[in-house]
Amino acid sequence: MTGEQLKALRERRGLTQTQMAAYVNELTGRKYDKQRLSKWETGKEALPRDLLGRLLLLDLERPESALPRRGTTVAVGLQKGGTAKTATSINLAFILARAGNRVLLVDADPQGNATVHVGVPQTDVVALTEAGKVLYHALMGKTPLDAVIRPTSVEGLDVVPSSIALASADTELPGNLTNAQTALAEMLDGVRERYDVIVIDCAPNLGAVTINALTAADYVLVPCQAEPHAILGVSAFLDTVAKIQRRLNPRLEVLGILPTMVNPRQTQDRSSLDDIQRLWGDSRRVFPPVPRATIYAQAAGANVITLDADIGAPGVESYAAIASALLTAMGRLQETVDAA
Repeated sequence: MTGEQLKALRERRGLTQTQMAAYVNELTGRKYDKQRLSKWETGKEALPRDLLGRLLLLDLERPESALPRRGTTVAVGLQKGGTAKTATSINLAFILARAGNRVLLVDADPQGNATVHVGVPQTDVVALTEAGKVLYHALMGKTPLDAVIRPTSVEGLDVVPSSIALASADTELPGNLTNAQTALAEMLDGVRERYDVIVIDCAPNLGAVTINALTAADYVLVPCQAEPHAILGVSAFLDTVAKIQRRLNPRLEVLGILPTMVNPRQTQDRSSLDDIQRLWGDSRRVFPPVPRATIYAQAAGANVITLDADIGAPGVESYAAIASALLTAMGRLQETVDAA
């Protein structure tokens, strides 16, 4: 957030610098004054990172009545592993929920990492699998989705947990000729009106479950590690998205490409960022890159959402930009519905 953006946020709220400083102090328990706020707005001082995260959330906040719930769905996918799909999914879901949206996170990866990271212990995952209450059972029509959805410790965020059982769906779904490619969309139709946003964390492949996720989605977000093999994977993935758009889901749009795990001091990373911009910068939105930072590995090791552990973590600007783009797109969708 630049000083100009901070000033614009303050003015949208109808606050003087003194009032904004008081509000900031309420948020942080600090004792900032008008002079410090003025230095932030003029760019003479950088915003503290913890405050930056809180202000980005404030900028995203929307009143309860802003838009009717319609379950706008975004799939986070790329067939290559290790590109931060799960980190992207859970942090995006978190920031949307903290901004006042009802969010459903669908863990569509048999590894089940998103499930564990939003607070479902591994022992519970085993028990839920044995009880028939993970995504696999709902997707195959063996259990109602309502019996699978679980709340998380984050207000406004629910999860459809996953486990290794989902790996079987890639071979079992094609044998179900009635809804092999639309099972997930049909399953989610029953809960869309309860959520503003549905975020699907896809597996690192182009199997039947991933095809189902793209068929169910309104938007797809593509996290891409700043390295050559991931960039090659993006081209192949976008080709698959184009086929899905033509054959199964004409409403599917690419929300954008998110460079991840970027170290700006590394020549290769800078070169890869240039390649991403050269290849797609004119035709796709390229979001601000998420830097490589140890807090992501630490959060993964502790099975927590990075932004929940540290709202000012490096990359919060990227997730806020994605959330803002998605909410803006949701507004356009609703205008289309209202005009119809």
